[in-house]
Amino acid sequence: MDVARWTLAAPTMYAMVSVNEYITHRYYQHTEFNKNETMKKVWCFFTRQTEAPKIGGGGHIEHHAETLDDMSLRVDDKWMKSEPARVLEGNTYRGTAFEWDITGLMMVQMIVTCVPVLATMGFSAGPMAALIGASTLAHAFVWNSLHPAMHGLNEVPLERGVPSLALANLRDTKYYDYLYLNHAGHHVLSGQCNYNVCCPLVDHLLGTYVEPEVWMTKTRVSFGKEHREFYPTGEYYRNLAAKAAGAVLEDAAARDDDVASSSDEPELIPA
Repeated sequence: MDVARWTLAAPTMYAMVSVNEYITHRYYQHTEFNKNETMKKVWCFFTRQTEAPKIGGGGHIEHHAETLDDMSLRVDDKWMKSEPARVLEGNTYRGTAFEWDITGLMMVQMIVTCVPVLATMGFSAGPMAALIGASTLAHAFVWNSLHPAMHGLNEVPLERGVPSLALANLRDTKYYDYLYLNHAGHHVLSGQCNYNVCCPLVDHLLGTYVEPEVWMTKTRVSFGKEHREFYPTGEYYRNLAAKAAGAVLEDAAARDDDVASSSDEPELIPA
């Protein structure tokens, strides 16, 4: 019995991570909870409230607005001065990383959803804790090595979250190519599909998975490794620095033009 139970544990935990990732991404981050009357009624039933709260998405909608179809992030003046951009101001990872607080929230969510399933399978408290902890951390390792880097952001250090460099060597594998394309499709189609990021499964079961052959016809900019590498770590901040340097050069050129034009004016000699 123990062999069978532990053999089933791996696919079960993968499925539970996939379910939690899907629900969080679709119904919280994309605020579909606000439009789902059944979920709002369930929330009110368990919380004994008469009205469900309005979900804001935690900056995820703004992350989509900032992302171009090649997965790079906007740095143009129009965007940087917009209200959505101000929501992300001061966020080093622009809402893309599983920092420790987010990992903690995922852990709580996994405990609530997985304990009944694992108890039904006959696991005691100790093995439950090990399975839930390991699965949550494994998800964070994949997420942090995949998501911030694909959007050109910096590596995640240990003091901020599960370190992204731990699995960085997987970025050149077909497995990560699949995850990259899966998530790119989510962005290109405006967050209406491919809600799983690290653990594809629920999208396939619920019919919300869209293949690259379909969504690639919808891209508005050139897409592919020949146009932009998949994991250009630090690209966003390099682009900001280049933009700032360009503005300085433009200001200097404008001052030089002003000096030149003033020196070209004829000198007035009093009679």
